[in-house]
Amino acid sequence: MWKSIIAGAILGVFYLVFTDKPAIAFDPDENLTARAALLMDASTGRILYQKEADLRLPPASTTKVMTAILTLESGHKLSESLTVSKDATRMPATKLYLRPGQTMTIEELLYGIMLASANDASVVLAEGIGGSVENFTELMTKKAHEVGATNSNFTNPHGLTAPDHFSTVRDLAILFRYAMRNALFREIVQTKFSSVSSTARVRKKVVPRRISVRNHNRLLWDLDGALGGKTGYTVAAQKCFVGAVQRNGVTLIVSILGARDQWGDTKRLLGYGFDNYEALKAATPPAGKTTSVEPPISVRGDRLSGTMVLPQEFRAKPADGYILQVASFRDRDRAELLAQQIRDKGFETSIELFAVGQGELSFRVRVGPYADLNTAQEVAQEILAKSGHRALILPWQTARQAS
Repeated sequence: MWKSIIAGAILGVFYLVFTDKPAIAFDPDENLTARAALLMDASTGRILYQKEADLRLPPASTTKVMTAILTLESGHKLSESLTVSKDATRMPATKLYLRPGQTMTIEELLYGIMLASANDASVVLAEGIGGSVENFTELMTKKAHEVGATNSNFTNPHGLTAPDHFSTVRDLAILFRYAMRNALFREIVQTKFSSVSSTARVRKKVVPRRISVRNHNRLLWDLDGALGGKTGYTVAAQKCFVGAVQRNGVTLIVSILGARDQWGDTKRLLGYGFDNYEALKAATPPAGKTTSVEPPISVRGDRLSGTMVLPQEFRAKPADGYILQVASFRDRDRAELLAQQIRDKGFETSIELFAVGQGELSFRVRVGPYADLNTAQEVAQEILAKSGHRALILPWQTARQAS
């Protein structure tokens, strides 16, 4: 009996060592738990991988990236103190447990929202910067659209689930890439530990209070090259993350929404991106994936160019033309609904069917093709202006090969 067991073990080791059976490779289309995911090359803005990139989902506390952007560009001094209102203290956790009448500087509040994900601090910023939460969130949405995140709408500064409060993995990556241009934002999101202070008047005396905060971004401890990020979680949103990691001179931005395995998804997708960077950057995307190239189509030409310049490897011959992809869905009904909406705006639309995995299909809403790039860009701008949807401009030859 023992001889049989030993012989079996030896044969097993021999099989593992000497057979050339390939290891199971990570396939993001099959192995991610997130409802939506995206990988962006931070240097160019090119999308290296996407899954339901334009699906509107609750973003949870990744919302606070936009809160921080608006605060940092508000013109208010970072040393300015803001007063805590009763409404701010009523926010559910996570929070700093601030009390009415306390004051905190804008800089301390920024550390509070980006490290500790403090919902009460987010409301203090919104009220102090915008005059009211309603006005501040309108400015959030406006600013997001200006920098190219046109498929987002914000109704609060903290990300707690609310009607009409949504974003997409594409928009979050665009916003995070934009935010990382700000030196203080980069410094804050790279900080592991800090402490913030608030003050209150008690019997005419100023009483300080120190609050320790710890960054929720586990990558700062677990992954070499982590540059910072923002986590999020609610029951409706599930686990969310947007952040950046640098390796061998390459910086990738990862964005996930609706994940069950937040850190597993994030690390595996980053590993996939770094391991296959050159191929993802240069190769024509396979069926089930599309590649967009920055700068994206945007309303504001002073922020991001309204024309999309395609790298050489994505250029088709002029005779082949270009096609506009408005969105991609796993649900045919949703694709048909959007196609009808775009058609009602005066554009000829089609729905093309693609296989994206084991028995799964993707329904892509497309407009065109057009013979030249200039015409495609003009139509893309019209679609954005009339419907709010930012279309990807793809070489028609590439689009046909993908099918």
